[in-house]
Amino acid sequence: MKSRQSVPKQWLVADTRSGTDPGRLLHRMPRGSGVLLIHGDMAKGERARLLSRLRIVARLRGLVIVDELRNEAMRVHDMPELRKAGLSRIPLIFISPLFATRSHPAWKPLARLKAAALLRLAKAPAIALGGMTPRRFKRVERLGFQGWAGIDAWIRT
Repeated sequence: MKSRQSVPKQWLVADTRSGTDPGRLLHRMPRGSGVLLIHGDMAKGERARLLSRLRIVARLRGLVIVDELRNEAMRVHDMPELRKAGLSRIPLIFISPLFATRSHPAWKPLARLKAAALLRLAKAPAIALGGMTPRRFKRVERLGFQGWAGIDAWIRT
């Protein structure tokens, strides 16, 4: 994401390990939304082909793609990860999990005050992640989140 771009309010977390084709999900995203790409353990050539294909679809649909492996964004779950993001000058962070989530059932949601503290200490725009829906985002938006991201919210639409 370029520094002069505004931060999209809605994000899809496209995790290649989920078994869902991220390209199909991009067609469900509203124009101007964002996509956080998480690769897992894909081979470098396969990852490059996927990213190239997704960037074409994103350009046609007016979407923004950020690639976690290229340090364009980082998921943050605690203070040490937030510190790492700051030191690495990561331009966008995803604070997680704010709610219980199917993709990570063993993870306990962050307490609201802890999420707020991480958000206030962040040196980059922050997106709410973890069990998010538009309705849940309204509950945490006042903390200062720039937007929300999800997986299931887009798979189920």
